[in-house]
Amino acid sequence: MTTGETAHDGHEHPPLRIADPPQRVSGMKVLPGWALPGKPDGLDDVEEDAWRQTGFVCAEEWRLLEANLHIQARVAAAGYQMTARTMTMAAYASLWSRAFLLLSDAAALLRRGAYQSAVPLLRNAVEMVAAEHGITGEMDEWRRWTHEAYGRHEPTRSIEVGMGQYFSGESIASTPHLRLIYRAASDLSRPNFGPTALFVAEGASHERYPLVFADRAFHLGWAQLLIGWALRIGVAQLHEALHLAQHFPVDAELRAEAVAHARAAEATLDASGRCHIEEWEDPRGRRRTILAGFRRKPSDAPTRILL
Repeated sequence: MTTGETAHDGHEHPPLRIADPPQRVSGMKVLPGWALPGKPDGLDDVEEDAWRQTGFVCAEEWRLLEANLHIQARVAAAGYQMTARTMTMAAYASLWSRAFLLLSDAAALLRRGAYQSAVPLLRNAVEMVAAEHGITGEMDEWRRWTHEAYGRHEPTRSIEVGMGQYFSGESIASTPHLRLIYRAASDLSRPNFGPTALFVAEGASHERYPLVFADRAFHLGWAQLLIGWALRIGVAQLHEALHLAQHFPVDAELRAEAVAHARAAEATLDASGRCHIEEWEDPRGRRRTILAGFRRKPSDAPTRILL
C-alpha cells in the first residue's frame, strides 16, 4: 500500500513508516571546542593588511563568530552520550558538521580579504542548516537512503553510496534571515555582471571601470556584511541544535551560555551603521537587494547599492 492509499476496508491508513536505519553510530569523534584559524604564513602585503584591519575594525564580530563555533562544537559533542547516539542524531550531526566547517572556512577567507570566495561557502552553509530543520519532518528520506546505501553495484564493480538527494527550500523560505542571506548570496555567487563589478571594480561609474584583478584589499562593507552573515547562520544553527535536546542533551549551564551568546550576537548584528542587506520590491513585483552602509574604508561615506 502506498502513502495515503485507501485500503480494501475502505479506510485511509497513515503512510507506513520506514524501518530504522541498519547502521549503528560507531567510532564517533567529538571536539572539545573550536578556535578560528590563526594567521597563516606567507600572506602578501594586501592580505596582511586585510588580516590586520579585519581584526581591528570587526573585532567584536570576529570574537562572537569564534565563540559561536566554540559553543557549537561543545553542543554537538553532547550527541556522543550513549542515550543520544542514534542514526537519527547522526542525520542532524552529519549535516551540521558540513555547515560548521563551511562557516569556519569562510571566516578564514574573509579575514584575508577573499570576500567573493567566501560567499558560495556561506550560501552552502544556509542550505545545510535549513536541511537540518527540514529533515525533522522528513526523516523517512534519511531512513530510506540508509537502507539503500552501501550496496554492491556489480555492473561498475563499485560500492553504491547513492546520491540521497535532499534540499529544504521551504525551511530557507520560512526563516527570514536565512532567506535574505540565501537569495543575496546566490546572486553574488553567480557570474552576474553587477555583483562581479562590485568585487573587481570598486567605485565604477558611467565614466570609469577601475578594474582590479583578484582584488583582496580590505573592504569594510564586505567584511561587516559577510562576517555578519556567518554569525547569523551560526546563531540559526545554535537555535536549531537547542531544539534537538533529545539528540544533543546539553546541561543547563551550556544551554544558558548558548542562549546568552545568541542574544549578544543578535544585538551586535542589529546595531545601526553596519553594512547590511535590505529587500525592495519594485512596481513590477520583483524583489531586489540593497546593500546598505556599503563602503571600503571607515572614513568613507556609506552608500546604498541596488542590485
